[in-house]
Amino acid sequence: MPKRGENIRKRKDGRWEARYIAERDENGKAVYHSVYGKSYAEVKEKQKRQQLEVKRECFKAAGMSLKELLEQWLQNHKMRYKQSTYSKYKYIIGRHLAPGIGSMQVRNVNVSEINEFLGNKLQQGGLEGGKPLSPAYVRTMALILNAAFNYAAAEEFCSPLKTEIFKPAVKQPKVSTLSHREYNHLRQYCQEHLNVTSLGILIALGAGLRVGEICALRWEDVDSDNRLLCVNHTVSRISDDQGKCRWIIELPKTMSSIRVVPISDALMDALLQVRENSDSDYIVSDCKSFTNPRTFEYRYHRELSASRVTEVNFHALRHTFATRCVEGGMDIKTLSEILGHSNVGITLNTYVHSSLELKKRQVEKVERFFQERGQD
Repeated sequence: MPKRGENIRKRKDGRWEARYIAERDENGKAVYHSVYGKSYAEVKEKQKRQQLEVKRECFKAAGMSLKELLEQWLQNHKMRYKQSTYSKYKYIIGRHLAPGIGSMQVRNVNVSEINEFLGNKLQQGGLEGGKPLSPAYVRTMALILNAAFNYAAAEEFCSPLKTEIFKPAVKQPKVSTLSHREYNHLRQYCQEHLNVTSLGILIALGAGLRVGEICALRWEDVDSDNRLLCVNHTVSRISDDQGKCRWIIELPKTMSSIRVVPISDALMDALLQVRENSDSDYIVSDCKSFTNPRTFEYRYHRELSASRVTEVNFHALRHTFATRCVEGGMDIKTLSEILGHSNVGITLNTYVHSSLELKKRQVEKVERFFQERGQD
């Protein structure tokens, strides 16, 4: 049904009519045009298309600023992104891109000025104290700008860019994994000192979940009969325009991250023990609400210190799980699905770290192969 102010009505002849502002006369008065359809939904869609077309023509005539382009691009693609991703992009546009280069005219954009701006952000782009921004953060700015200009070219706001926008290279940091001795020691410590935090550590070591996924796990996500964990959500942090943060539960990182993960008998036993004394709906929480990843990681480091295991960040447990699976003979396709990756390349390049012992075994395997062939 039409809402007040939509300028949509049903005519006496049964057709639906929607009016939109097509232009303004020399006195600034709105000049309305109409579109017609057989249903409310049809005529509303036609009205929306015409309004966008009018806006497009206005931008062509008057010139669109980069700030206007970025805001329109983000709004039109809002449904494509997770809430946390949308919030991050909105913050970057509002706090970095719009104040810095938002006044540029899209039709006459100077890519060299954009690249100089991004280079400065890399050197001293922090909002507090002018500290350097990470290559990954500046690369995100470049990706936003590229996507916005591709949208502008498709909508005919401007011609396609002839020069490439600078995207700084991002080096993959070397991620530590636990040794076999540390791995076994930490598992044993967590089983002997079982609580919601040590249980989360066991889930990371035994199922390879991300910290946000672990914090979002509910008891209803545990299939005890079939020894399965159902990963359906993650806890993410979002920021408002002033940078104030809050935590939300949303869908995981990608659609591939929604998955069912088989777990061991030992991990299932630990889950059942904690559930007996739990008053929370969330597996690693000791209150009614979920525990946010920052709080959980603080508690994790406290447990790690008590266990006297080498200090590593929590994500290293996921890397350790992946590496141990490969060493144990798990095929990469299965491991990729358990980790929630969209393709096996991510698993191989990012999460699997071949240990020195494994490399030695592989070299010895090749040597034995040639020795056996030499005896034929």
